Amino acid sequence: MTAASDELHIGLLWHSFRSENLGVGALTVANINLIAGAVAKTGRRPVFHVLGVQGNVDYSAETAFRNDFTNIGFKALLNPRSSLHRTMRRCAVFFDIGAGDSFSDIYGWKRFSLVLASKFAAVHSGGPLIFSPQTIGPFASRRARLLAARAVRLAERIFARDAQSLAVLAELGVAERSELTTDVAFALPYARSEAERDAGERIRIGLNVSALLFRRDIAADDKIKLALDYPSLIERILTQLSRDPRVELHLVPHVLAEHTEYEDDYALALTLQRAHPALIVAPRFAGPSAAKTYIAALDFFIGSRMHATIAAISSGTAVLPLGYSRKFTGLFGSLHYNWTADLTALSEDAVMAKLDAAMADLAQVTADALAATERAQQKLSVYTAYLDRLIATLSTNDA
Repeated sequence: MTAASDELHIGLLWHSFRSENLGVGALTVANINLIAGAVAKTGRRPVFHVLGVQGNVDYSAETAFRNDFTNIGFKALLNPRSSLHRTMRRCAVFFDIGAGDSFSDIYGWKRFSLVLASKFAAVHSGGPLIFSPQTIGPFASRRARLLAARAVRLAERIFARDAQSLAVLAELGVAERSELTTDVAFALPYARSEAERDAGERIRIGLNVSALLFRRDIAADDKIKLALDYPSLIERILTQLSRDPRVELHLVPHVLAEHTEYEDDYALALTLQRAHPALIVAPRFAGPSAAKTYIAALDFFIGSRMHATIAAISSGTAVLPLGYSRKFTGLFGSLHYNWTADLTALSEDAVMAKLDAAMADLAQVTADALAATERAQQKLSVYTAYLDRLIATLSTNDA
């Protein structure tokens, strides 16, 4: 076998090493590692073609595997001679992770249309399409549901990361090719802290404030609806925790979109620090594994960016997710983790009561996080076992 024939070209739809949203990066790094593990068992060498949205960062150094990047846009999709289509034609298979939760019209029609069109383009190029673990839906309109039903029928296999998404797939008519697993970010690598904690040290608490939720006044056209005033809730959490002498409070941005004000957690964190000078703002992370390493060193984490909360729970850190869509209740509920505060249903007082309950028994919340992560690893094995079978078949057929 020559060096060229030894390569297996793999398309990664809606992944990115360049997204300012480190959650998308977490999915990308973790999924590449899982797929590469399956490829290694066949003696082949993976070449990953990352097909996603361009950003102003680059943390591709967080993977050891050969990769390149091509931006997905309407103009490229409409031009069969574009670099996007040329790259797609090289791929033996496509793994589409939908940026985690973009297979939905919750973020507006422009984004959903782009997500849908890319799936048809990938299948037209000839490679089989696999939906890697993601949230399916919700769909606010009948039109969105009809188009989603057409799109899922293109896939050979669809992995839902929560039970609610699996139920939606059944409603869309593809139950026979769907399986339940969990989020691949549970496999995201990070550096464990070996430092010993002194008994008298303050409790290190991380708070991730979502600029998307905080800046509803200038946010893009989406369908996020909360049952409370998010800025008011955040101010209440900040005031309570910053006045607690037992607490060392860290603001932990997880979306670093300096060119998009309504998405930039980091700029918002600096603004909040000016009002609460004792707060520690985490550094502008170089990538998702760096963010997870920082979060893993905390004692307790509160957050509205889902992959920031996954970074916490998957590293054994007690976490209170502040969920803004059913992807939170779906994912954490599937793991029997009952500490999620659903901002679409709970009042501000109810969220604060849940925070107080967690603070009163962090040892139990930590134990619950560890148990949930063990369940997640068991669920993730459904996906990795499929990867082994699929890659073995592709390697034989493509040899």
